[in-house]
Amino acid sequence: MAEVDRNVLDQAHTCRVDGNYDDARPLYEQMLACCPDEAECWWGMGLTIMNQGEFDEAIECLKKAAELAPESQRYVLDLGKHYAMLGMDEEAKAAFERVVEMDANSREGAEANTQLSYY
Repeated sequence: MAEVDRNVLDQAHTCRVDGNYDDARPLYEQMLACCPDEAECWWGMGLTIMNQGEFDEAIECLKKAAELAPESQRYVLDLGKHYAMLGMDEEAKAAFERVVEMDANSREGAEANTQLSYY
């Protein structure tokens, strides 16, 4: 299995954060082609394509990231937030509860607790 090229992945993240989703997407695709078990690549791709309007595919990418790195509060929190945006309340609540169970005192845990107050 190939190693993640941090330069390419960092470039993809920068493009995504800057709102350049059309530039970020092929970089994430490149990383996923060589490193399909890298959760961070799936997470970045999910956030990117969500912003391109590909909601179902984005959820699948975020689910894959959370599956590959189940200890990552960030990935599970983002999955929950995307479920919530799509009106998938049961799934969102379960994701937020999982984040809180991991560490209620972390920044992500506090954010998940805030999200849970809406349910």
